[in-house]
Amino acid sequence: NNNRGPRQPANRFTTETKSVDPQYAMMKQLTAMVAKMGDLGGAAEVAATMGDDVNNNSEAAVVMMRPVVKAIGMNVSDLVEVLCGPQNAQLFLKFGDDESATTTTANNDDNNEEANEGGDIAAMNLNDGEAKEENDVKVINATKQAGTLSTLLVSCAYGLPLQTPSYAALTLGVDVKAPKETHAGFAGRCVDLAMRCLGRDLDMALECRVASGVGAHAKGDDGITIGENDKDNVRCLAERTGGCGNGNQIDAYYRAKFLLRYLAYLTKIGIVAAEDGGDQSFLGLLQMLAQAATNAAHASANSNDEKKRALGRASRVLASLILSVLPYAMNNANAGGEKGLSSDTISDLVDVIESNVVGQTSNYSSDYDPGSGPLSILLKGELDDAHLAGEMEEEEEDEEEEEEEEENGDQPAPCADTLQDLLRTVRKLVSSSSSTRFALLGDSPWLALTMDAQSSSMEEQEKVPMEYSGEQLVLDLVGGEEDRCKSVPYLLSIDNADDSVEIICRSLDGVVFGRLAIFDAPSDGGDDEEDEEDAEETNPNLESYTKSYSLGDRFFLADAIRDVLMCHRPMVSDAGADRNNAKEVAEQVWSISHLFLGADSGDDSSSKGIEFGIIETLISLIVQCTPQGSGMPSSSPLNEHVYLSRVLLELTKLKPSLIPQAIVLAVSGMFEDFMPSLTTTARDNLGHWLSFHLTNTDYQWPKSYWEHWAPYAAIDQRNSRGDFVAVALWSMATLSPEGPETVARECLPAGTSLVQSVFLNHKRSNVDVSSTETDLINRIWDTSEDPDSIRQHIISDELLESYGSTIRSIDDNVDNSMSQPKVWWRTRLATRALFHPVSRENTRMISLAEKAWKKKASADGDNDMEDEHPAEDGRDETEDILADLSDAIARFKPVLLAAVARDADAYDSEATGKVDDDKLLMAGEVSILSEIGSLVSAWDSTAIFSLIECLMKNQIVSSLAVATWALCDNADESTNVSPQWWKVVSLAVNKAITDALSKVESSSTDLGGGIGMIIDDGGANDGVDSTEADVNRLDEALKAAVPILKYSLERACHLLSTTNSPKKIPIAAADLAEGMKRLSRAALFQLSSLALSPSPTLTLSNLQRGLMNIDADGEKLASACQAVECDGEQEKKLLQHVAFSVEKLF
Repeated sequence: NNNRGPRQPANRFTTETKSVDPQYAMMKQLTAMVAKMGDLGGAAEVAATMGDDVNNNSEAAVVMMRPVVKAIGMNVSDLVEVLCGPQNAQLFLKFGDDESATTTTANNDDNNEEANEGGDIAAMNLNDGEAKEENDVKVINATKQAGTLSTLLVSCAYGLPLQTPSYAALTLGVDVKAPKETHAGFAGRCVDLAMRCLGRDLDMALECRVASGVGAHAKGDDGITIGENDKDNVRCLAERTGGCGNGNQIDAYYRAKFLLRYLAYLTKIGIVAAEDGGDQSFLGLLQMLAQAATNAAHASANSNDEKKRALGRASRVLASLILSVLPYAMNNANAGGEKGLSSDTISDLVDVIESNVVGQTSNYSSDYDPGSGPLSILLKGELDDAHLAGEMEEEEEDEEEEEEEEENGDQPAPCADTLQDLLRTVRKLVSSSSSTRFALLGDSPWLALTMDAQSSSMEEQEKVPMEYSGEQLVLDLVGGEEDRCKSVPYLLSIDNADDSVEIICRSLDGVVFGRLAIFDAPSDGGDDEEDEEDAEETNPNLESYTKSYSLGDRFFLADAIRDVLMCHRPMVSDAGADRNNAKEVAEQVWSISHLFLGADSGDDSSSKGIEFGIIETLISLIVQCTPQGSGMPSSSPLNEHVYLSRVLLELTKLKPSLIPQAIVLAVSGMFEDFMPSLTTTARDNLGHWLSFHLTNTDYQWPKSYWEHWAPYAAIDQRNSRGDFVAVALWSMATLSPEGPETVARECLPAGTSLVQSVFLNHKRSNVDVSSTETDLINRIWDTSEDPDSIRQHIISDELLESYGSTIRSIDDNVDNSMSQPKVWWRTRLATRALFHPVSRENTRMISLAEKAWKKKASADGDNDMEDEHPAEDGRDETEDILADLSDAIARFKPVLLAAVARDADAYDSEATGKVDDDKLLMAGEVSILSEIGSLVSAWDSTAIFSLIECLMKNQIVSSLAVATWALCDNADESTNVSPQWWKVVSLAVNKAITDALSKVESSSTDLGGGIGMIIDDGGANDGVDSTEADVNRLDEALKAAVPILKYSLERACHLLSTTNSPKKIPIAAADLAEGMKRLSRAALFQLSSLALSPSPTLTLSNLQRGLMNIDADGEKLASACQAVECDGEQEKKLLQHVAFSVEKLF
């Protein structure tokens, strides 16, 4: 019995044993065989033992086949013999139903909840053009029609991207070998199922929404339901809808990409009609998608309306799918010569995409364009970094060379993202098929399959290459009344389309990535002398990579790595089953090394240097990851910092003689060549990754690199290289329970100045602690005095006489601004006392780090620090400082509020003129935050974020006060602003939106007097319009968030304008510009996730209209940025870039 029923709760202590269904066990074994049939790692091991005698009777095409492909072909051949044997065909190849594949079933809510949004297939709704009743839905059981093997094969084809040729070969083998009388038409069933899946996935990738009550999508699902047997293989709901809410879209995009690739291989075999089938040939399908992309691009041109902008994003998704499959569809000699699409045909398709969607003649602008893109990795220029002695002359020479190149027009065309890189690669491949050695494009394991020749002799049959002899299949994307795909027909007739279908493609995250080439591009032969000089000092593997891997090779390598990272990522199903781990992903990534032909021949000797391509791809993904502490989840697994770091760590363990060297050279190259050009986010991501990697590899790093980096961190003036080193070491300190002590003792070389410049310069002297402050600390933390007693003491005149008079007499000649520290002396005193554990821990950890540093630098070099730990600090090893402070903040809240009120009254009574009470209280709140900021260690961002969040939660400081403090409202220079300011403001925006929505929800159930009650009205209010409530929620969220966003943008633009640089970009200005883009993106996400996502009716269009109603749409915000006046040329460019990004985002 295939249907085992619902999974029962597990009991680890039971002694009862359950019998296993033999048929189910056999199908599980079949699944494992099909999934591993084309595995490159296993095939390479087999190929190494085969020698040259694979088949003495092989044809020339087989003889020229790569050994790995021969091994895969043998696996396919063996599996075909097993599946199609007389006894096994009835079991493995059965399909359809004895009664009917089409049934009328009652709608089941449980099945709808298990809808296959993750990938596996079971049934597809049939839409006959009329709305169906919920309890009478007509369903086509697609898997039953196709059969178990077809379903398994298609699911593997779109889930295992490196094995696609083997599944095309298996399709051919089973179709030819299957018993014709009972199981003919296997290839047709596979293609039909693939087209059903493709239609579903195109709709999901474009986020096609069908109006309620129309056709099969009336309940808002994707038309696919899932059976009980597949629950273990479906990603859990959190993963499917994770990230920025487009997890389903990203998964569907990759499934559609690999389904098209599978169909392309079938076209090269001859199973699918290449061009002769008209609109339903493979070429016709691609032309249809290209026309849909063109229509969508034209409909979205020069429009700020969100619905039309969504069409623009949809056009790029389709363009990416088309361009991705074209290299695999090209005919080649190894696959039979004439089968597949001709280069002229492919060139025509590329022309359509280039002129209408992606190319320079279209309206496409990349989100990763240097400087101006919302997600840019590189700046438009270099930072005005501080230089070490002797570096100025070299920098000036480099600047002169760059200026000459710009004047001579030697700068290459921009290629900022993977979509532009894909277009360039396909264009090059069309003009020269030898532009890449990537073997997956031409691998043809089906050529190793044989069948009996048609002969009358009864003796031993002659074996001939297997060929498909049936009628070529056509590709029906729509499926007539089945209505498999709604998005593409809608786009094809977009000018006359009705409003029942809407494309809401929200993002290209996870589909398009930024491009960063770390290592040198292949030489064109023009600088042979320089190349020879460089080769003498270059790692031989790196030299092999830079010389033998063309731009096309590098693109296909990076694309294959991204495919593997996406499809093999670890998963947890709703049923609790887990699959894959970082080690298995690393093994799959390394197996790509078997996919390149030799540089000079057709052998497998070309993997030398491939580790540099792998590291280049992974680091380029790491630097564009979602920033830590941004308040946003990773948009896709390929933007997840921890996942990528773990895979890279496993690669290091897998290939310890290759990967570590490549990592060292990659980081060194980025430090020297890229650091001044990286955005703040990219630089910080690189530093966080390096700290994670070194922490998990026992801090193994060349001593010479630390010594080379140390002077940059010691320079008084901020610089990008010094910031990178500081972020890496600070992050390393947070990953260790002993903080900077571990870094000084285990990581850094003896006597290095990095300990002094990165950690010890933040040491806070205890001589500043007065007796009054000490007494207050003792009353709060040692004697646990009643908060009301301390409150009375903090506002008393006695404290004013004994302590306040000294503070208030300082700087009497300074302007009487409410932001002056002396105004808030009570507030600052109470804050220092309340947050004393933070200051004490900071002092303790720095002291330990200093002792470890001095001990390591001593002559004996003894690193045993057990006796160096001070026993007199009184610290409890079980103490949780943040937890204790969280409790103390809630308990002593009246003390802080009383101190703020008393200081505010004192200022109001002495000030001349009218005082704005709101601004005065906000200045008091800012003084609390300023004091905390001076107490927390510079490396402990987790602590500062947690404390700020706790203060906002207890309503001690407001969200706007947090934003004011983060942007140093009382300062006139941008140098005082932290590079992480936008993360703090993002936290404030999130709190403001959450509080506003909580008030809306509480008011809806408030009966008066603050009493809320849940009333069971028996459904009497079911007819209430929920849309009005959703709109009200959105309005309140906007009212709370927009003032903070507006203030932050205006303040950041003002600070940016205070810098003045004619040639290079000031590092503080770059921080502000990057922060504004990141903050805008984070605020947009929080509004969408908190105010839009709970609503089934509201979309980004509603959010856009709401922003327009309060003068905060993209155009208005961009105008505010452009209105700021500044003198520096670089600052003007930065403001223009920010304005462009903000307008594009909103």
